[in-house]
Amino acid sequence: MFHPATVACALAFALLSAGCGGDDAVSGGAEDLPGPVPSGVSFQEPPADALQAPDFSAQLVDGTPVTASELWDDRPLVLVFTASWCGTCAEIHRTAARAVAGQEGAVALLGLVPADDGEPARDYAAELDLGHPLAVASEDVWLDYAAREPPLVALVAPGGRLLRGWPGGVEEAVLVRELDALVER
Repeated sequence: MFHPATVACALAFALLSAGCGGDDAVSGGAEDLPGPVPSGVSFQEPPADALQAPDFSAQLVDGTPVTASELWDDRPLVLVFTASWCGTCAEIHRTAARAVAGQEGAVALLGLVPADDGEPARDYAAELDLGHPLAVASEDVWLDYAAREPPLVALVAPGGRLLRGWPGGVEEAVLVRELDALVER
């Protein structure tokens, strides 16, 4: 028979170990940045008259810096301008994530919340748990994309050409069609 103090110590160790399992990943943080573009994937060239998307830097909800041009350098990027307090934003963010997921790693998604939404953004990312990064972006970033209020979804081609923007969000079928036209397998 085990001594009660030994059992108590073993139980305490097990509980502490479970809480310290090394899984420090924050939903929406660096762990959710995209991996390499899958092999065998190429992309359509953007229209010659497509404008260059404004590049920007922001901080993911776990504090990791991210630069948009690094994300769109080798693949399309879907930007979702969102906010924790926006009633329709979570569903639009989920819709964009489903459309991107159908591209099997060929397309990246980055959610952007305004700077004054930084604290609640971690909870918003955890609630959605989309497997895509979420960054806190300055007002200048929002204004550069004409995002006066959320939601807004924007599609950027590889290399940084702005292809489309959808103020108020986009239907999943529309975004899937746009992505399918851009991604070649």
